[in-house]
Amino acid sequence: MAPQKDHSQRPGIRPLLRPGNDRADYGVLLVAHGSRDAESVAEMHAFARALRRHVARPVELAFLELSDPPVAEGMCRLVEELGLRRVVVLPLLVGPAGHQKNDIPAAIHWGRQRWPQVHFTYGVPLGVHPHVVNVLAARAESALRAHGAAESDAPCSLLLVGRGSTDPDANSNLYKLARLLWEGRPYLTVEVAFHSLASPSVEAGVERCARLGAGRVVLVPHFLFTGVTLKEVCRRAGNVAGRLGISLLVARHMGAHPLVLELVRLRIEEAIQGRAAMNCDLCKYRYPFAGYEHHVGAPQTSDARHGLRGIGGTP
Repeated sequence: MAPQKDHSQRPGIRPLLRPGNDRADYGVLLVAHGSRDAESVAEMHAFARALRRHVARPVELAFLELSDPPVAEGMCRLVEELGLRRVVVLPLLVGPAGHQKNDIPAAIHWGRQRWPQVHFTYGVPLGVHPHVVNVLAARAESALRAHGAAESDAPCSLLLVGRGSTDPDANSNLYKLARLLWEGRPYLTVEVAFHSLASPSVEAGVERCARLGAGRVVLVPHFLFTGVTLKEVCRRAGNVAGRLGISLLVARHMGAHPLVLELVRLRIEEAIQGRAAMNCDLCKYRYPFAGYEHHVGAPQTSDARHGLRGIGGTP
């Protein structure tokens, strides 16, 4: 049998990070959305510190918008100040959408042009994973226990609320999580709602729970951190619940739950081993979903307010 060729040394092909010494000098760039809410930003920084302890590696936090530093500065910190030659860029996002598909890749493309000697590896968001389901379930159960609620009380529904997106793939993930959250658990139903950009709205979600017979609703945020958006979601849901005369409990957002930290570690490991992958069959840039046909084949780029913030020009 002829010996296998080592294609990793061909021009234009970068070898994957391998176990052993090749992994010793990598750092992690966490890319979060950013927020105008000081409490939210503090939570993001606390998460980065917790992850740094969890993985025992250099971890830098950067933001797409609203907060500093921008992604470019986070890259500079790892490459120029710490001297790293391998960087795992991980979107600190709950699912796939424009920021993950457009803005962060544009920043990585800029980084690869500026530092051709550096190996940038891109990870995937949290997505649909058993750890996410278990964290959401634990947050709902904690909210019920905190209010002394029991299974014998009024029928209880969960309302799983996400930010919302113009990306059908991202929105569909919330429905899958809702079904997995409902299976085998004693809730009347698990419904879905979105803050904006997608339907049903928060108000419609609370009303649906009530119409299906729920006397209590636990709002379960599919959010990593608090912020202006989540606080508005809670206010809107509370207004509707008060009008309908039903009890509304608000579960804590996912935050730095140990399972979330472990999932982020797993996503980093996938990227290092070259196993990070997205389901592109459901990408609106590839498949003509009804109402989104014009997105197929559209240019995927970013701008100076997001992935290219702080760069001063496109790659």
